[in-house]
Amino acid sequence: MHRTQLYIEENIFTQVKKTAKELDMSISEFIRKAIKNELSKESNQDMETFINDFKPVESFNDVDAEEYVDTIRAKSRIINE
Repeated sequence: MHRTQLYIEENIFTQVKKTAKELDMSISEFIRKAIKNELSKESNQDMETFINDFKPVESFNDVDAEEYVDTIRAKSRIINE
């Protein structure tokens, strides 16, 4: 673990201290979890953006996804044995 020092506005520190106490954790632990949570949101948003921007290959525009998968599954040796 890396040790660091940071400066926080007094009103934010008061909120952090209060919330950490309510959650029965140290201020350091609360800040670590808040940072992890924020970083997790960013990576989830990146994936969400990718999926929302994802455009299917043009040849699949008129394909019903469920029907396509069902057709593939119907041909499976494992399922049909």
